[in-house]
Amino acid sequence: MDSFRPLLAIGMVAAVFALGFFWGVPTHCVQLPNGLNIGKQALLDLNRPYFRPDIVPKFDNGQSLLPGDAWPFYATETTVHGLALEADPEDDFWFAWREDTGLVLKAENPALYEKLVSEAGAPMGNKGINVVGSHIVMMELQRQSEYADQTCRTRWMVFGTGDL
Repeated sequence: MDSFRPLLAIGMVAAVFALGFFWGVPTHCVQLPNGLNIGKQALLDLNRPYFRPDIVPKFDNGQSLLPGDAWPFYATETTVHGLALEADPEDDFWFAWREDTGLVLKAENPALYEKLVSEAGAPMGNKGINVVGSHIVMMELQRQSEYADQTCRTRWMVFGTGDL
């Protein structure tokens, strides 16, 4: 029985790391009233310089809404919208997300996109500036007491677009 203790200990440690890898770890984020979070896409992004992850809108399970950064980025009480930046600027796309409609791309449904943006309301965290990225919105909202010290699930690492 004593010979199995090291194996049992190694197995338990491996199980804890596996759960952390697949389920993610809590990191600082902003939980928006519209149902999304703004936070790191992962702890490590193997597609980015210096492996630094983007700050993206994401769901409670850690899944990203977008493949990367958004600029401009607007978060309101009901909606998140802006321009999603891809690796190739020709692939950038305008998007809007609201809980009842899901992700709407301007190129695919311009009428619904315009409706969502017009009904979105005042941006949160933009400090009166119209063109800011998701990093700035998150930083500004974290300075407000109701959004300070919030955490949400974040993946350990992403390869490519993070399985979007």
